Amino acid sequence: MKILNEIVVDGNKTKKRTFLGLSLASLFLIITVIIYFFIIAGKPDAGLMRNLAIFVISSAFLFSVLILCGLFCIVLAILGKWRFPGFSWFVGQTLFLYPFVLQIGRFLSITQDKIQRSFIEVNNQLLSLCPIQAEAARILVLLPHCLQYDGCTIRITHNIENCKRCGRCQIASLLEVTSKRGIPTRVVTGGTLARRAVETHRPKIVVAVACERDLSSGVIDTFPLPVFGILNERPQGPCFNTRVDLQKVENALDFFLGQGKIGEEA
Repeated sequence: MKILNEIVVDGNKTKKRTFLGLSLASLFLIITVIIYFFIIAGKPDAGLMRNLAIFVISSAFLFSVLILCGLFCIVLAILGKWRFPGFSWFVGQTLFLYPFVLQIGRFLSITQDKIQRSFIEVNNQLLSLCPIQAEAARILVLLPHCLQYDGCTIRITHNIENCKRCGRCQIASLLEVTSKRGIPTRVVTGGTLARRAVETHRPKIVVAVACERDLSSGVIDTFPLPVFGILNERPQGPCFNTRVDLQKVENALDFFLGQGKIGEEA
């Protein structure tokens, strides 16, 4: 069974509820703090800045309500698999919570990687519900340089076609997957080159392979541009001779090209 939006790590499906639960906890904590300061600011003896403080706190409270609506929309979309006009805008407001979610997770001894995997899973799930399709030229595949064999002397970050296709890493196989579909592909060494590639190609959709940290930051930095994340595999440790599930890459590309469906039989 081909499941486009499933990310598997160590044989276990990442739980979307990790990120969503921590987001809700973070939001309620923020609202509690806002209410506390609102009560203090509302006291007659709070000083000459009382009215300004009440305005600022009230604005923060209203913004928090918008974030809560965004979380509610995400849950409804995941459970009911439906969207509505303005959905992306509401979802975008929830990204404000991301740094708070990481801090709450740290306090609860939840690893950052686990939270980021959950965030990527939520992002992918939402994208899988979108009727987003594009021509091959408007899809951009971003690959991390650590997929390249560490002993290789060929520089492919400026031009992936420099690859000699020796077969010692998966770059050649990935090129075969993308070239037969006519999809632009870039190898990047970090966020700066990734953003430059996006600015150069101006894609409608990005399919990115990377680690948890780079994928989650990429999704946030490029929003509202859709970024579908595929975690790399690290049999020899991070940033060294990493690998990726080629079938996941093919499934994602075919889906956004309108040639595949979620849940279709292999």
